[in-house]
Amino acid sequence: MNLTITVEGSDQILSIDLPGEFEVVDFKAYVESETNLKPEEQILLYNGKTLDTTAKTLSEWNLEDDSLLILRKKVSEVRGASTVSNQDISQIPIAESPFVGFQIEQLRQQFLHNSGTQNQLDPRLRDSINDKEEFKSKMIGMMKERQEAETKHKKEIEELYAHPDDPDSQKKILELIHQQAIDDNMRMAMEETPESFTQVHMLYINCEVNGVPVKAFVDTGAQMTIISPELATKCGLDRLIDRRFIGEARGVGSAKIQGRIHTSPLKIEGGYFTCSFTVLASQVQMLLGLDMLRRFRATIDLKENKLILGDVETTFLPEAECPTELMPNSGQRLGTNIFSPESGYDDAQGGIGTTGSSSTVGTGGTAGAPGTFKRPKIRTPKVNADPKKIDQLVAMGFDRRRAEEALVHANNNIELAAGMLFE
Repeated sequence: MNLTITVEGSDQILSIDLPGEFEVVDFKAYVESETNLKPEEQILLYNGKTLDTTAKTLSEWNLEDDSLLILRKKVSEVRGASTVSNQDISQIPIAESPFVGFQIEQLRQQFLHNSGTQNQLDPRLRDSINDKEEFKSKMIGMMKERQEAETKHKKEIEELYAHPDDPDSQKKILELIHQQAIDDNMRMAMEETPESFTQVHMLYINCEVNGVPVKAFVDTGAQMTIISPELATKCGLDRLIDRRFIGEARGVGSAKIQGRIHTSPLKIEGGYFTCSFTVLASQVQMLLGLDMLRRFRATIDLKENKLILGDVETTFLPEAECPTELMPNSGQRLGTNIFSPESGYDDAQGGIGTTGSSSTVGTGGTAGAPGTFKRPKIRTPKVNADPKKIDQLVAMGFDRRRAEEALVHANNNIELAAGMLFE
């Protein structure tokens, strides 16, 4: 029989297909492995009634196929007044938490001493990074908003659990099941391929146009080789612009074509090539498109990090030497942080939107020539979140699950993880 188990007070939903003769003891052990609730702490509800835990098999519960069960944690009769468990830390009101002020200042200092991670911060926090009190005030305000939103969300879920037979509740519970599958899929991607959530390093090469050194952007997704009007003037090619070729280039957006330079010398390493340019106003000074890559019979070898043009080879520039014109914090955004407001990420929803030309580059493939290759199977070492750092983020008011996901994604870099969560 197919069973759906919802954990009261959380977003966790389990789906399982078991035979009727499956023993209850083994069933509760399975639930423990998925929820960390010990068998003696488990209370299972079906149609508002508590199931008999002394039953031997599931068939004795008289469950129907596709039944919905609610798992509730048994409240302990004795609670320690002097000790707060890790699960209770997130419930401490922010204003009363003794950890918050220290943690916020420590986080601010970490961002101050590592300017490269400041672009991960919410713009409101980034603007006040140098003001201790303003930074603390804004951060506490954001934490309170987040805590209130999470409390409201939990109440809505509890309301659904209170009326499991209501058609609207069942519809919303089904949506939660689908969202849980998406969340699990995203968590798996974070563990197996964390690089898919980072900014792609673009391909640039050093070259010379009419004797002027230029860093050219290599893009197989662009049909034409492009030069900006400013660079054409700098290279002394503005007098050769043929205005009869004025038009409009259309892709993700549109831009005005100001003309065409029919031929110009292009030097790459020790090789000389004849190149034609479309003059287009854009943030990219020079773009080496598919027209010239085909003409030069270029090979893009990502394994060796090289662009090969016949007998000429040139190495793609390291990220530190690439122009910042296509970086996220410049005018043209190519993506957003998965936890930022722009991404639409909300607890279990994530996505990265892109603008700009789409490029498909095969490792070791030749531009313009069809080819097939086998994708190597890569196993990325699984990163486990540091429990101490999880506790630090939870003490600041974040949800434990999201704190753990952020630390895994940030490779246990707590300031980077906190920046993701605050956006």
